[in-house]
Amino acid sequence: MRILIAFGTRPEIIKLGPVYRALREAGAHVDVFWSGQHIDLADGLLDLFEIQPAHRGVGVMQEASLAGKFALITQQMQSLLGSGQYDWVVVQGDTMTAAAGALTAFLNHVPVAHVEAGLRTGTIHSPWPEEFNRRLITLASTLHFAPTKQSRDNLLREGVRSDHISVVGNTAVDALLYARSRLAGGYVPIDREIANLPRDRKLVLATLHRRENIGTPLNEILESLRELGNDGDKLILLPVHPNPDIRAQVVRALGDQPNIRLLKPLRYTDFVYLLSRSWTVVTDSGGVQEEAPTFGLHILITRESTERPEVVEAGFGTLVGSNRDAITAGVRRLTSSDAPQRLAARNPFGDGEASRRMTERMIGLGQLQQAAE
Repeated sequence: MRILIAFGTRPEIIKLGPVYRALREAGAHVDVFWSGQHIDLADGLLDLFEIQPAHRGVGVMQEASLAGKFALITQQMQSLLGSGQYDWVVVQGDTMTAAAGALTAFLNHVPVAHVEAGLRTGTIHSPWPEEFNRRLITLASTLHFAPTKQSRDNLLREGVRSDHISVVGNTAVDALLYARSRLAGGYVPIDREIANLPRDRKLVLATLHRRENIGTPLNEILESLRELGNDGDKLILLPVHPNPDIRAQVVRALGDQPNIRLLKPLRYTDFVYLLSRSWTVVTDSGGVQEEAPTFGLHILITRESTERPEVVEAGFGTLVGSNRDAITAGVRRLTSSDAPQRLAARNPFGDGEASRRMTERMIGLGQLQQAAE
C-alpha cells in the first residue's frame, strides 16, 4: 500500500505522528505532505515522531486569505495525486490542509481516511471555519475513524454508512502517552523558563488561539487571568500563540504582571510536562480537551460550544465562554485545596491504541482489495 498523509498544523502532526509510525511499522509505504501551516509551532515534532516529509508546501503561509491558502494547498496536492501513485490519503481533523487534501483526493478518485471524524457542534459558523471543513471532509471520505461513539452517531445521522465508520479512540491520547513515556526518569524542560517553576505556587496553564475570541471575548478572558494572577497563590503560564492579533492583545493585557509568565510556543514534550504539573487549564483548544483528562485535570473551556461534549459529560470540562466571572470563580474553585484535584475517571477519548486500530483497518482493506484484483 502507498499512503499519503497530509498535515499542516502542530495539532495535526501530534495526532498523525502515531498513525505514521503505526502504518510504517505495519509495512506500508508512507509519504508525508506538509503544507507548512505551522512551522515554528511544529519545532521538534517531526523529530519526536521520526517523520521525514517527502513533500513540502510552498508559499502557503505567505497567502493572507483562507481561500488563497486552500487554493494553494489544493494545487500542490493535485501535483501529487494526479499521477495515481497513492492508494489512500490520510487527513486529520478540520484544518484547511485536511479539507483541501480530502477534496483533491476525492476529485482524483483516491480514497480518503479521515482521522478524528464525526466531531460536530451543529452550528456551521462555530468554530469557524472548522465546522464547515469537518463536513466537507466527511463528504469526501471513504473511511471515517471516529474517536467516540457520539462522533459515530453524528456521522450516522448524516447518512454515512455504518460499515465505513470505525470507533477507534483519539490519536491525541496515543501521542500524549508516547510523549509522557519520554518524560520518565527526570525530564528537564527544553524551555528554561519552565525548568525551575516554584513549588509554592499553584500552576494554572492557559492556551488561547481561537479566531472567534479575538477582540472583546479575548479581553474578558485576559482580564480574568490578570485578576487570578493578583491572588498571589497562583502562577499563570500562557504560551502565546504567534498570531500577531492574539499576541498584541495578550502582551497589552498581561505583559506587566509578575505572577503571569508569557511563554513562547512550547515544544510538545514541554507542554506535556506542564500538563503533568498543572492544577487546571483555561483553554479554547480542542486538543487540550482531549489531552488533559489523561492527567485527571478538570479544565475550563473558553468557548460557547464544543465539538467534544464527551469531556463535559465525563466531568473533566466546563464551558465558560468568555465570561470573566465564571473563569475566575472556576479557577479559584479548582485551586482552593492544598493539592491538585485529580479526577479518577478514564479519559473518554481513548486508551492509546487508536493508531493501531486504524492501521489494522486500512491494511485489512488493502489486502481485501488486492485479493479481489
